[in-house]
Amino acid sequence: MRELLWKNKKQFVLYLIGALLTAVEEVMMQIGISVGFGMIEATSREEIIRRIILTLVLTMSPILIQIISRFMRIGFMRDVLVDVRLLAYRKMMKIPIENFREKKREEYQSQLVNDINIFEQDYFLSILNIIASYGSFIIGIGIILYISPPVAGLVAIASLLTYLVTKFFEKPVRANVKRNQEANAQYNEQVSNILNGLEVIKLYQVEDRFKPPFYRMVKRLEMVKRKTNRLQTAQQNILEWLANTLVLLIYIFATWQFIENNIALGSMILIYNFTGQLVWSNVNGASMINRLRGSLDIFNRITEQPVWETGHETFSMENEIEVRDLNFAYGNKQVITGLSFSIKKGDHLLIYGPSGTGKTTLLNCLSQNLTSYTGEILVDRQELKTIDFESVLDHIGYARQSHFMFEASIKENIILNNPYDEARLEEVLRSVDLWPWIESLSDGTEHILESNGDNISGGQRQRISIARELYRDPEILFVDEPSASLDDETSAKLYDTLFGLNKTLITVSHRHLNYISEHVDKVIEFLPEGGYRFETQE
Repeated sequence: MRELLWKNKKQFVLYLIGALLTAVEEVMMQIGISVGFGMIEATSREEIIRRIILTLVLTMSPILIQIISRFMRIGFMRDVLVDVRLLAYRKMMKIPIENFREKKREEYQSQLVNDINIFEQDYFLSILNIIASYGSFIIGIGIILYISPPVAGLVAIASLLTYLVTKFFEKPVRANVKRNQEANAQYNEQVSNILNGLEVIKLYQVEDRFKPPFYRMVKRLEMVKRKTNRLQTAQQNILEWLANTLVLLIYIFATWQFIENNIALGSMILIYNFTGQLVWSNVNGASMINRLRGSLDIFNRITEQPVWETGHETFSMENEIEVRDLNFAYGNKQVITGLSFSIKKGDHLLIYGPSGTGKTTLLNCLSQNLTSYTGEILVDRQELKTIDFESVLDHIGYARQSHFMFEASIKENIILNNPYDEARLEEVLRSVDLWPWIESLSDGTEHILESNGDNISGGQRQRISIARELYRDPEILFVDEPSASLDDETSAKLYDTLFGLNKTLITVSHRHLNYISEHVDKVIEFLPEGGYRFETQE
């Protein structure tokens, strides 16, 4: 957080000044009221007029101050929220895919939405109230100290006692913020599961089956919220009782000082006005410190960059990939056992076999998406695990079975963050047999795709996904079931494009095997009973 504040230091300084203005605003209001009551002691008409004018100025100026304060604070709030969202996004993007899969997607979604919203609500509100509360406290205690040092001493003692009470509640408040965060994540997961399967639930009329777990999740979330409310209410009730008692004692003491002619009537009224405000400013500031710490806990959880074990070598393939005695298991289920083969640079490799025999798992191991394998995967005699993951990503492309589309134009979905080359984009679209469709669209490659490509067919999504990788032009291309959603004619055109590439190609397929086998250099067949067969084509 310090780095974030330093990055936005100019905006932060303006925010602090704007927050301090709110403290001045409160003090001016109280002084204005005291000046107005002081007219009782005025001895001339001119003095009364001066006090009326001064009272109006002091009580009306806070409106202008509030506008100026808001204007000074809004830039910092905007910039910090942008940075926090980017930090949370970067953290997620840095997580290796294998580690990413250890948590459910809804948990990440909750971090990017709910947790950031909670941070936004608590962080800025806390800073504003802390600065305003303690700013007005310091100014007010200084004024009272000038009027009556004994009263100022009592106010300081009262403030210290209320602070100690809020300190007592600090740990429970922070722990409950964390529980609330976890409960929200689980609730989001349950809602997402139901929404994703809503059509199936309605089709089979099994609404009652999903109602009990959803009810339990809602009940748990509400219980956590209720506990939070009880905790805050208990803290508030104790503080109210303590603060009101202390303020009453200070009022009695100030009245006694007035009776003894130690302070004037205007001074006593000023003490009356300031005492309650100062004690409650301290209460509010102290409770907001707890809230601020809770928001910083959330900030750390959603932005702190995890340290993952990864390689540091640079990816380079000039000769071959050699796989030696590769084994991989999901828990107790062994998927790949004792697999060994090699492919040279520029080779085309076909992997096929029944569903569930480990074809996609092998692709994920070769592309470093899975690293918990045993055995060796050597890239020019360099173990794949020792190579930096981002360096691997710079040299490989992976067209998966699932084809995610962003809510953006066709062009943006393909080029992503690569430089735009109009001729190359057209070439790639022609190669995957999408150009006739593009030409039929009124806005061509600028045609906007809905979220996840809901306004195009599965085959079009698949070919856009492959076009995305072809546009990147990686050295090694992994393609998982490229013809799954395509007709035979389109599949043949797509395979002709893939086999015509001057790059290492590793593809998984269960269709058109005779045709594909004629155009590849090597074949790995995963057998139904386990094991595999490796062949080099003539």
